[in-house]
Amino acid sequence: MFTPKELIFVAPQRLPNEIAKGGFAKGIWVLAAAEPAQSDNLDFLKKVLAAAQLDLERDTLFAEIAPDEPVDMAACLRLKPADKVLVFGIPPEQLGLHIQAEAFQPIAFYGVTWLFADALSVLAPDKTKKGLLWTALKGMFL
Repeated sequence: MFTPKELIFVAPQRLPNEIAKGGFAKGIWVLAAAEPAQSDNLDFLKKVLAAAQLDLERDTLFAEIAPDEPVDMAACLRLKPADKVLVFGIPPEQLGLHIQAEAFQPIAFYGVTWLFADALSVLAPDKTKKGLLWTALKGMFL
């Protein structure tokens, strides 16, 4: 067993930058909860980002993260620094962040602007939440 002075942390299996795709031209991370049953999520995300004049493949690094996979986002940002990180359906704790973040409210942390939103499958059919996301994206990018 472990003594009371020993700390145990869950270590991520891999970092998002190892599985991320994209050109990263504008230095923006996009992380989304993996939802294999929702095949149209990627198309929805591309449309949302296009409205903010961003191209998912060219301008960002995009990674889908499994719901139970811990992520060391601080390490990722050291390897691939970014000014902005968009997060869909992943709580801050899963990313190794100890912050209180309200959905659709940009927050500065680690010298980065973070935007947390609901999972893509929740956003797509909800006009109100899409409006909140659009307002936040306009403030960040337009």
